[in-house]
Amino acid sequence: MTDIRTHYLDASALVKLFIDEDGSAAVRSYLGPHATRVTTSLCFAETLGVLKAKHVHRHISTEEYLAACEDLMAHLRGQTLTIEDIGITERIVFDEMERIAKAHALDLSDACQLLTLRQGALSHLEGDSRPILITADKRLAAAARSEGLRAWDCMHEAAP
Repeated sequence: MTDIRTHYLDASALVKLFIDEDGSAAVRSYLGPHATRVTTSLCFAETLGVLKAKHVHRHISTEEYLAACEDLMAHLRGQTLTIEDIGITERIVFDEMERIAKAHALDLSDACQLLTLRQGALSHLEGDSRPILITADKRLAAAARSEGLRAWDCMHEAAP
């Protein structure tokens, strides 16, 4: 049986799928067309915010901004990207996100991503099938590993 490899993408990695910037080629090449891609609702919203900021600060044109947002939505509609919600409004979930954020000096969006990897629907997978976080954030990748999770820092490491 072939291992299923699920990839949780944070905003820094998601953006690389939709606009050309450092690390885009590596992320696109690694994921290819058939990879299972998951993100959290917070990272999805953050991705839209990053694309907006790149547009507002004229790093990308209006056409590039709109095309990137359309591509992002197309992945959701086509189910090549899914959003996993672990119930962040529940007190016990939020408390654990807060613990992770404090322990690793992360924001709550990053802490939610780590908690989703650890407790989400696919957290029961083992071996090479264990979910892997893809990020361009070196600190987030280190925090993931210290929490016992798999991570790929797509800007500083070779693809797994």
